[in-house]
Amino acid sequence: YQRRVRGKMCATMIAAVLLVLVAVPPATTFPSPVEAKCTPGLTPAAGSLKGTKALLVVTSHSKLGDQNCTSCKPTGVYGEEMTAPYFLFRDAGMETTIATISGGTVPIDPTYNSSLLQTSSDKRFYLDPQAYSDSHNTPAVKDVRFSEYDIVFMAGGWGAAWDLETSDELAAGVTQTYANPKQFLGSVCHGALGFIRATKPDGSLLCNGTKMTGVTNKQIEQLGIASVTPYHPQDELVKAGAEYQCKHGFLTDLLSNDVVTDGRIVTGQNQMASCQVPQLLMKMLTQSKQLP
Repeated sequence: YQRRVRGKMCATMIAAVLLVLVAVPPATTFPSPVEAKCTPGLTPAAGSLKGTKALLVVTSHSKLGDQNCTSCKPTGVYGEEMTAPYFLFRDAGMETTIATISGGTVPIDPTYNSSLLQTSSDKRFYLDPQAYSDSHNTPAVKDVRFSEYDIVFMAGGWGAAWDLETSDELAAGVTQTYANPKQFLGSVCHGALGFIRATKPDGSLLCNGTKMTGVTNKQIEQLGIASVTPYHPQDELVKAGAEYQCKHGFLTDLLSNDVVTDGRIVTGQNQMASCQVPQLLMKMLTQSKQLP
């Protein structure tokens, strides 16, 4: 009982803070308190990965409920989990493609737009003509040739809780990518759900025995979304046999961060890993290109 009371009190405090932050006018120039931190010196030089390709897989689900729900609040991909990797890959010279589960326009969760929580990569994304085009004319995952990409990265957001794990085409694409030792895989937050049904070349689940992370049950509970979203990364990873790892904060996991590497797979706990995971994937790619 005491645990439930403390959880409700903490959730109320977090909701109040987010309400205040969202109410801040968009012209405010304070840095976002939830902006992902990059590892100093790890970002590759501009254009150094020219000739390589990155694929960003994001959700097509735009409702906090069934897609045809008329009263449900809007959702989608959490902005920075797409915008930070997009520019990191693109600035490094990688040909970068955004693909959605069903194709078309990317649904971006509006909760943090026009607020203090909007990050520098979010702001850049909305002002960039190429980014606008890339996010409004996305191919469906079923039409993507995963074998053409050096890096496959899966972004999260609450929308991903509906359609990443359930996509047969994504599971097949991740399976195919993992089978190629020259390709690298990564995810952040709910993006880890894209790994759940993928398999290793021997037919066993890709997650089984793999060290991985994704957003914690504590965070989704504190944000009041646990009873709404159908799949929770911590639960699903554990059920799939992953060696789940995470870091908990004192009061909340919202600003906690953990990045886990296992072979050619890099996973990030939540939005705070949106820079470090792409950095590590590009480091692996760079090192692989240097091998004889």
